[in-house]
Amino acid sequence: MKSKQTVAESTEPPLVIAVIGAGLYGLSTVERLVANSTVYVPDRDRQVHIHLIDPFLGQGSRTWSVAQPAQLWMNSHAGLMTLFTDDFSSCAGPVRKGPTLQEWAAAHGETLSVDETLDRLVDGVSPYRWATRSSMGKYMTWFLDHVCENAPANVHVHRHRDVAVEVVETPDSPQGGETVRLAGETIPLRCHRVVLAQGRPASEPTAKQREMQAAMSSQGAGYEPPGPAALSKTAHIKPGEGVLLRGLGLTFFDYLQLFTTVRGGSFRRVIDGSLTYEPSGDEPRIYATSRSGVPAHPLPWWPVSGSLAKCATPRFTSPRLFADLARSRDTAGALQEITARMRAELLYFYYAELLTSDPERYADNWDRFRQPFLACAPGSPAQDEVIASVVPDEDRLDLDHLVDPLRGRKFSDLAALQSWMRRYVARVTNRSLTRERSCDLALRAGLSYLTSAIGSAVRSNRSEAVPEFYRGAWEWVRARVAVLTGGAPWPRQLELQALSRCGVLTFLGQETWMTDEPAPGALRFASGTVPERVNITHVIEARRQQPSVVRTRDDLLRSLHERGEVAWRETGRSPDAPSDAPQTIVVTRHGSLISRDRRVSGTRYAVGADTSYPIQTPGLPRAGTDSDVFHMTDRVARHALESIVRNHTDATPEG
Repeated sequence: MKSKQTVAESTEPPLVIAVIGAGLYGLSTVERLVANSTVYVPDRDRQVHIHLIDPFLGQGSRTWSVAQPAQLWMNSHAGLMTLFTDDFSSCAGPVRKGPTLQEWAAAHGETLSVDETLDRLVDGVSPYRWATRSSMGKYMTWFLDHVCENAPANVHVHRHRDVAVEVVETPDSPQGGETVRLAGETIPLRCHRVVLAQGRPASEPTAKQREMQAAMSSQGAGYEPPGPAALSKTAHIKPGEGVLLRGLGLTFFDYLQLFTTVRGGSFRRVIDGSLTYEPSGDEPRIYATSRSGVPAHPLPWWPVSGSLAKCATPRFTSPRLFADLARSRDTAGALQEITARMRAELLYFYYAELLTSDPERYADNWDRFRQPFLACAPGSPAQDEVIASVVPDEDRLDLDHLVDPLRGRKFSDLAALQSWMRRYVARVTNRSLTRERSCDLALRAGLSYLTSAIGSAVRSNRSEAVPEFYRGAWEWVRARVAVLTGGAPWPRQLELQALSRCGVLTFLGQETWMTDEPAPGALRFASGTVPERVNITHVIEARRQQPSVVRTRDDLLRSLHERGEVAWRETGRSPDAPSDAPQTIVVTRHGSLISRDRRVSGTRYAVGADTSYPIQTPGLPRAGTDSDVFHMTDRVARHALESIVRNHTDATPEG
């Protein structure tokens, strides 16, 4: 399908680029190619053809399918979500502004979501509302149409609702090129450049997952490996059967909806204002566990959240410090130093706000804290002593406990654990909805600053290789971001408590394991948090799968790997086994693919969070944040266009 019905005649052959994948990174790459075409191909007689290939075209995307149930939500406010660059964007290419998800919904009469709790507080297109995942899919579909309709007359986007199964070099092209073969098509596409943007394709199960699959199958039970929640994965599970959801992140909350409201259950407000759940009778018996045993904190809801009394200035870290330490030959020592400094930075942000937000309570505590704390070595026991001398016990921040609140706790039975969990979820949810806990906002501001500082340091790195130091620093920050800002929307946290109260959902605490005890038609599982055992008929890994090149089910990526034309590296430890560690595609700073024998491709690129050049803010870009998603897609688009033009004209345009 062509976005424009006519193509102007030209004496020059067209410049042809294929983008494989129409999710976030694929669409952003197309938009950046179109925007940068005015810089690199100013001659409007020279045609640029962009082939966008994805089997989900017209349906949103694989992740943001418009066919998803309306009960599945995004986890960020619709007023923040955008696919457009804006005045805060510092990428090199032209800025092309456009509406946020909320602004688009308001202009097109789209209701972002329907929810009794939110409906009482804000309207259906409020910027402070969470949108359904299907709404995001509609926004993405509109975005592509908008980009195509506003492209220069010489730029044509061709849409292929197909699967790209193979990419091979074109040997007879003097400028370098690629042949892209589509499933079911006999005539391949001939392209000068190819951009891989498949996102995270499905992978074969790990060895540990295969073991679990076999064990469950031997008892007539079911097992679902990691991946996005979907109706197709839950339809066969019968009412009353025991289902273990392993993972308490956003995928877990999607599965909760599929097993409850999608099956006819409903949440209702009662006279005292609390939320209750009315089962439909079609729900399974849901058990929940994860490595930490608790869900992440919900983000503050800005209409009722407070503001900072004091915006702390970073004192222990800076982008330059990150860049300097990244050049150290002693990576382990550099990571130890930066970890201590990042911890001190977060504590400083937190206590600066705590001690200045309520002057009547803390009087001169801020003056007694500031200079002594700054004078101590970052992360040292001396800093802890300063805190202990100034801050009351009940107001002290324990970062380790915040990340792992169940560590070391044991409960006498499941009932005691459920009671503790409901109080815990209520406490962290209420803190996100109060103006009195502005120190929590300061802590999140500190994490945001660290994320930005690492991103700035990475972007200042002019070499193609990204030092391992950055990965270690980012992993430390990301672990805390995941807990403190990665939770489901606060209405979902209220629903969590209601489901626990009515017995549809039972928390099991930290990691569970399968026992050897007999259980007819099911398997017995135990937890280190409680002594009781439970019968499980189905196990679902309610978490995202790890990226993998070796185990991928994507035909195109697998063929590149088998031919040695794509390299990968391990980027962390696997919860299953060291051999199953997450793998990322190795690319240069400009996204060029690197082969197993370290050759840099001149015609192939890859974009996405699962490439080796790090994205510090993965997921959908937020308005006004200078998202490094746009930095990545802009670099790839500009490099691809510049290299084609250079090969065809032996001249590089300005820009």
